[in-house]
Amino acid sequence: MRVYVASSWRNEVYPEVVRTLREAGHEVYDFRHQSVSWEEFDWNVVDGVKSEDLFDVLDHPVVRKLFNSDMTALRGCDAVVCVLPCGRSAHLELGYGIGTRKRTVLLWHDGDEPDIMHNAVDRIVFSVKEIVSALEVG
Repeated sequence: MRVYVASSWRNEVYPEVVRTLREAGHEVYDFRHQSVSWEEFDWNVVDGVKSEDLFDVLDHPVVRKLFNSDMTALRGCDAVVCVLPCGRSAHLELGYGIGTRKRTVLLWHDGDEPDIMHNAVDRIVFSVKEIVSALEVG
């Protein structure tokens, strides 16, 4: 199964999720390791961006390449796994998965903030091991 893992680049559990899914035989998109380097863009310009600069930021060549890479993987995946805690991008990716009827799994940890829209996912799990089982159930 082709799996898109949506999470924060700061999430410490993310690498374990990617590794575990690959060990279980899944093809996993890893947004942290792409042909375009995250370091090629000064992410500090995003903080407090003004409306007149927004489209310049979104259309920056590095941002565009990263977006295209993520969207290609999202369109081609069979399942989206969202690993909390995460931010806006990961929730947009999860929403895309829900909206396109892909299998969706949310990894929840004690202390994570619940959201009413989490009801839309196919499965909520509480451990990395459970993600593998949730994807097998289909």
